[in-house]
Amino acid sequence: MTAPGSHPVRDRRVLVLLAACVALVLGLNVLSGLIPGLDAFLSKVPVLVIMLVVGTAAVLVWSVGR
Repeated sequence: MTAPGSHPVRDRRVLVLLAACVALVLGLNVLSGLIPGLDAFLSKVPVLVIMLVVGTAAVLVWSVGR
């Protein structure tokens, strides 16, 4: 059942985009564990958190604008 005014295609696109953002962050986490210098850099700078916040904000702005 869908809510009134809901658009299943748009909702699916948003979910796919959010899943891609989460997969990117998890991939960077694995990569940073394999590269010692990158792990030290990411532990000092909250790059992954910033990426998640910016990515989520971009998805919300994109989905509301469409």
